[in-house]
Amino acid sequence: MCAIGKIFSRAGSLGVRNLPPLMNYRLPLPLFVWACLLTCFGLPTALRAQQLLPLPADPARAQAVAPGAAARGTASTAALALPFFEDFAGQPEGKPNRTRWKDGNVLVNERFSQTPPSRGVATFDGLDSLGRSYGPASLYGNTDVLTSQAIDLSAGRPGDRTYLSFYWQTGSIAGGPNYETGSRLVRLVLEFLDNTGAWRQVWYNPSQQDGNSHTLTRFRQRFIAVNDARYFHAGFRFRFRSYGRLYGTLDTWNLDYLRLDRNRDTTNVSYADLVLSSPLSSLLKRYTAMPAWQYNAAASPAQELNDSTFTTLNNLDDTLVVGTPYSYQGVVRVLPAGPEIPFLNGSDFSVAGAKQKRLNGSVRSVPLTVAVGTRVQHSINLSLLSATGSPNDTVRRVTEFNNYYAYDDGSAEGTAHLAQSPNLPTSRAVRFDLNRPDQVLKIRYYYAGATGSGTIPTTTPVTFGVWDAGADGQPTATPKATFTESLPTSVAAGGFREVTFSQPVPVSGRFFIGYTQPANTPLFILFGADLNSYQPRLTFYDRENNVWSPFDTAAKFVPILRPVMSGVVSSAHSAAADAAVQIFPNPSSGVVQVQGRYTRAVALDALGRTVWEQPAAQAGQAQLDLRRLPAGVYLLRLTLPNGSVGTQRLVLQP
Repeated sequence: MCAIGKIFSRAGSLGVRNLPPLMNYRLPLPLFVWACLLTCFGLPTALRAQQLLPLPADPARAQAVAPGAAARGTASTAALALPFFEDFAGQPEGKPNRTRWKDGNVLVNERFSQTPPSRGVATFDGLDSLGRSYGPASLYGNTDVLTSQAIDLSAGRPGDRTYLSFYWQTGSIAGGPNYETGSRLVRLVLEFLDNTGAWRQVWYNPSQQDGNSHTLTRFRQRFIAVNDARYFHAGFRFRFRSYGRLYGTLDTWNLDYLRLDRNRDTTNVSYADLVLSSPLSSLLKRYTAMPAWQYNAAASPAQELNDSTFTTLNNLDDTLVVGTPYSYQGVVRVLPAGPEIPFLNGSDFSVAGAKQKRLNGSVRSVPLTVAVGTRVQHSINLSLLSATGSPNDTVRRVTEFNNYYAYDDGSAEGTAHLAQSPNLPTSRAVRFDLNRPDQVLKIRYYYAGATGSGTIPTTTPVTFGVWDAGADGQPTATPKATFTESLPTSVAAGGFREVTFSQPVPVSGRFFIGYTQPANTPLFILFGADLNSYQPRLTFYDRENNVWSPFDTAAKFVPILRPVMSGVVSSAHSAAADAAVQIFPNPSSGVVQVQGRYTRAVALDALGRTVWEQPAAQAGQAQLDLRRLPAGVYLLRLTLPNGSVGTQRLVLQP
């Protein structure tokens, strides 16, 4: 075992989101340290290739506080009265609402926590309000702060059972923080403002080592008594402060469901509230976005829609024996003013304390017509049957039908890098399946800069590519088109970027997009990783040692890589695929024989629209029945077992 391996031999079991601290987060490190760690821990290739790191910056956050951006609430000059309550629900991502919060560089969001009490939390993530790290990776200190507006407690007394309660979670969806030691503070702190203007610490939670690993904890509730006479004044405030590494989103806490009031019973930790607790899953089954023409080209476009879109609900009342009756409804609406079309209706009882119960329904029954630029909103709302008026809680999601495919939701919760090789380049590729031939114009990607040892160059070359599918369904060894871009290594260059190919790249059936980093690079080149989205099996591949390896159950993130398509049906095609299958007679009266093995057949009209698809029960059969199609000229697309597509011109006669 090497020296580094001996030092960290007690690091415990390894996982994508639960790696040894130095391996996972401490940047920058000399490359020999990284190499020794990877070697000594004996990580399999599939795991080494998908190392996750925190976000060094979040450039999109700056837009929320840019000049002219809408403020989240209006600060009041008068002190707030009790009760004070905040669950961060229904707020757009960004800074906290100013009606309740004086200042704060925390991020109100729905993407960095796991299984929160309610939708929307305040995340102390180590980035400032502009999404920048506070300092270098080697330093620790105070990072994020959340301070309440003034609250008038002047009428209160120490004995009136005034308590502040809150739920908190150590860590984020990207993993647990570093643990606190005598030389570094890694903690969440609560302070009260007394009547002399001094802040006094009343509670803190240090990040502790959990065995040999650093893990994300569940949300826990805490009650803090306000029982000192010095706090009962008209300008009382409370604030939370986080301490940890000044670089990136590693040392993180989440805060939710705060309540400050008098006459509280700390033995009753429940709330008479039924809330939705997770974002809504995608409208689409396979993707989060797709080109409008590709959706319309499907033999049955409804099959592209999700048969189980869902959210979850929490019953925060642990005491009501009979349960809480509620109703729910899901609707789909084409924005901006289309009619609401229901896809889900029902009612139920929620048992006391029920957590993360799914509310789901299929949107495939919704008649949906889309064009380029169409935006579709689907939503699920929850109503208490004992209440009247508007829904108790609603969750919404918007899907764009434009000119690109995506598996990600547009946000990065971490970064991912490829394994490094001293002799060979390494590549990453993501699969897409077309409903009709098309062309790739661009690759849109989320870039997060680069890190390494010594002096970091100002730019680094990355080659973006498009691959066909090989006989095994994986990317071919050589891309069919490439474009090399010199990317700035600075974190400030992070965010969405694009590369445009010198000419459109024709694709059909299955294809892949991705990137290649050169051999023996001194850098870890970081791309955005979406930790809240999912992709179909066998979608995500890395190439190391000249071998493509799929990430199936091991892949816990979605690489943010999007192909931008032209919508043009290219005349280019694979001669080998065309020759692999033959059809006869041609012209035909509608009954067509196929010679050769294939798995799927569709017919396109002169405009490239899918007008017929072989029934699933007849897939691969030697005879096609096209007699329901009118006479004319068609393109018959036959998908081969290796994923390539052969195209035959077919003339149907009366």
